[in-house]
Amino acid sequence: MKNYTFWATLSVFILTTTVCLPHASADRSAPNEAGISLRLGAGAGYVVSNDQLRPNDGNKRVRDLDDNANRYDAVIPLADFDLRYTFPESGRQVYLGTPMGDEGPPGLTLGGVWPFEDGGKIDAGIFVMPFGDVWEDPYLVDRDRNETDKDTYGAKIDYTRILGTGFEAGYRIAYIDIDDDEIGRRFDDLERDGWVHALKLGYAHPLGERWKLVPAAGFTIGDIDGDANRYLGYRFKLGLRRFHAGHLLNLSAGVGYRDYDDEHPIYGKDRNDTLYNVFGLYTRSNLFGHAPLFCTLLAGFSHRSSNIDFLEADTFMSGVMLGYRF
Repeated sequence: MKNYTFWATLSVFILTTTVCLPHASADRSAPNEAGISLRLGAGAGYVVSNDQLRPNDGNKRVRDLDDNANRYDAVIPLADFDLRYTFPESGRQVYLGTPMGDEGPPGLTLGGVWPFEDGGKIDAGIFVMPFGDVWEDPYLVDRDRNETDKDTYGAKIDYTRILGTGFEAGYRIAYIDIDDDEIGRRFDDLERDGWVHALKLGYAHPLGERWKLVPAAGFTIGDIDGDANRYLGYRFKLGLRRFHAGHLLNLSAGVGYRDYDDEHPIYGKDRNDTLYNVFGLYTRSNLFGHAPLFCTLLAGFSHRSSNIDFLEADTFMSGVMLGYRF
């Protein structure tokens, strides 16, 4: 898997007109009127997990590197922000916001939207996720593990209704920067800094006037510095969307596979993961008869099956947000 960064970056120029599924919020955040618009939302989420790689006070200490973590829970803040300007006549937009989709938020995004006469639309931007965290060393035994910052920077491009058809596609590139990568200093093969490239292609098949069925496939390259953390990933997903009179519903289920490059230095074998997830998001506008007020409910479950027992994980997340459009 050498030179992946070069070849994956080159591929975006070749595949720009045929390539990531748009975020579910794209249709609800794009105003029809020219001028400035603002959407603000806030809420809370509840997470239950036993993921050894997810920092939490409930799983700070590991007793055995062959055990799953104890189940723990946490309440997390949720935020929705979208500030955009729509140009008269052309309908083009520039925006700054935190779009939410079925793969989680891409972080704070600065981007633009270019609509076409055939109904197609390109959404491109740059994003930053500055508030992530990971364990400095996830594999410490009988000592408290310490958290460190994980910053992610990147760019994305989404193309929906390609040439007026139901095809939709996209590409995303991101760089992951671990502030204090203690495990990477212990084992070079477990360094976690590096590039991630994700390419997707889907088709939105209409089911009547209000529903769309969206099968999709994706390919991911994790060009990570540590050989044992470098991977190729594949994903298949089936989505169901409904847009009608102030209602947005987005449901999806997916399965993915990651094949890691080299032997894990602690476990003496190449890591392989199979990932399963389901996700649902519902937004109701015109709440209580007040057009600018909206409410979003979301829930999801993911399971990571690994040939390394320590990395097996189940995570459930739910949340609610209230918001207002100005």
